[in-house]
Amino acid sequence: MSHCINRITCQTLVNTKMNNERYKPKIMVSSSVYGFENELNQICVLLRAMGYEVWNSHLGTIKVNHELSNLENCLKAVEECDLFLGIIRTTCGTGNIGDKNITFEEMKKAVELRKPYWFLSHRDVVFARQLFKNIENPTLIRFKNKRYFDPLCIDMYNFVIKDDVPVTERKGNWIQQFYKFNEIATYLQTQFQDISFIMSKIQKEGK
Repeated sequence: MSHCINRITCQTLVNTKMNNERYKPKIMVSSSVYGFENELNQICVLLRAMGYEVWNSHLGTIKVNHELSNLENCLKAVEECDLFLGIIRTTCGTGNIGDKNITFEEMKKAVELRKPYWFLSHRDVVFARQLFKNIENPTLIRFKNKRYFDPLCIDMYNFVIKDDVPVTERKGNWIQQFYKFNEIATYLQTQFQDISFIMSKIQKEGK
């Protein structure tokens, strides 16, 4: 009887080990798309090569429930993913539901749910933020076309760095600035290459 139990226990351990080895952490990549299609494709290829299952609306890898709105489908994906990568650009995308921007809502949801998250920001967002700080009344500025610049990107940046919290009390407010794709690639490789470390973060969050 004990031999049988031992065999069952050993087989369970083997199965568990195999499942862990096969398990690909699900990472959601959230970003506006226009003018960034090639970079998004390269980001997802890189993450897949490192062993991740990548969810991204541009690539069509987010499950869609026809009974839900676009916003609801995207937020459900945030709830179900293991990891979250947010990319802040000067354009915020055309995915707006009423007064809500889908990309921004995804970021808010990831932070709210305490998902292990990482954020990248284009250099021009940082520049625009500093520029707006030196304009006497930036709320008076109106943009006819937000296809190339949307002031909402500054709100996204401020949200992630926890701009309303004293600097000495901020945690989880790192944003990696980038200009060229090789800077993105370096950051992603540094953060995600050690998949065992990532798995420990997922398990810590109760996954």
